[in-house]
Amino acid sequence: MTFIFCSISVVGQSTYKAPRLTKTAISNTGCFAYLTDNKIEKKFDLSYSPDSSKVYTGDFEDGEYHFAIILVKMNESLTTYQEKENMLINYLDYLKTTLEIKSSAGYGKGHTMSSSPTANGVIDYWEDEDDTKYAIKAWADENVIAVMMLYGHKEYPYFTVQQLFLDGFRFK
Repeated sequence: MTFIFCSISVVGQSTYKAPRLTKTAISNTGCFAYLTDNKIEKKFDLSYSPDSSKVYTGDFEDGEYHFAIILVKMNESLTTYQEKENMLINYLDYLKTTLEIKSSAGYGKGHTMSSSPTANGVIDYWEDEDDTKYAIKAWADENVIAVMMLYGHKEYPYFTVQQLFLDGFRFK
């Protein structure tokens, strides 16, 4: 009887192993993020927003999960805490519409970063129309906003890796 139970347990387990994350430059922005240490070249696409701000995007697959970053180098500075938080929430609301998010946990505000004392962050957890699950953390300082997204069809199984990725953004 024990043999049958063990066989069933092994079959039901995922083969996905926790990736190693390494500090990676986000193009030539001077900013960095902790990304999976696989052999895929870490290329970021550059585009421009309607106000001509530079927008860098990267989406890196690791098994059945994606580690994605959107970085916006803004043309106008955000000077107050409230301006930064409002910009983050507005941008995340825009992404919710674009990604067809059907449910969210709600914004967790007031996150700080010891390496950049003037920065603040917002966290949320989403699910889209296809049941894809997202863990999102967005950061803003005076000149840059960054959105870190970890997503897949199941909740990410390694909480410490997820936290390292979401909190691993570094401003210039």
